[in-house]
Amino acid sequence: MHFRTRHRKSRRAWLTCFRRLDRTVTVFNARVVTIHLWHEIALILAVPLIDQFWNVPAFEKYLPLDSQWFMFGTGWVLIAVFVLACGWVEDVAAKKKPRLIPGGRAARMGG
Repeated sequence: MHFRTRHRKSRRAWLTCFRRLDRTVTVFNARVVTIHLWHEIALILAVPLIDQFWNVPAFEKYLPLDSQWFMFGTGWVLIAVFVLACGWVEDVAAKKKPRLIPGGRAARMGG
């Protein structure tokens, strides 16, 4: 085995100790094309969506609608929606069984 390959595997091995982080990385890796294709649209759609939140008095009072961090979080929520709605297309394109959320037990390292 080549040194670089062996080194890369050992760098990723520590992730298996943190199941949630490992699962998150697995899902990101499996849906990277969907995230790449839809992230800009999600950020663009976040602006008019947040503008509509200003019309709801409770949202205006309790949410930081003018914060860039709120827009960033809203963008990630929209990306998650796009991944759930369109991510299965990546599985079909790779001739795999379509899954709503990829990376079940069989996809974990060592198990």
